[in-house]
Amino acid sequence: MRAEYSLKDFRGVKKNPFYHKLNKEVLVPIRNEVYQVFAKIAEQNGEEPESVMRRCLTSYAKTFEEHK
Repeated sequence: MRAEYSLKDFRGVKKNPFYHKLNKEVLVPIRNEVYQVFAKIAEQNGEEPESVMRRCLTSYAKTFEEHK
């Protein structure tokens, strides 16, 4: 049987079926002091520190590419 992929889940959010093939997981050591800053920001926004760090890294990468 062939698996059918839907671009929307039960909440109506579009999902990319190729997400895991196109993205790589990278582990980066981070100092405790820096992590605590991300944790405070995440707590204020009700999210995980890792998602704040990912968003910052993505934003920096876009800025870097624009000025390359």
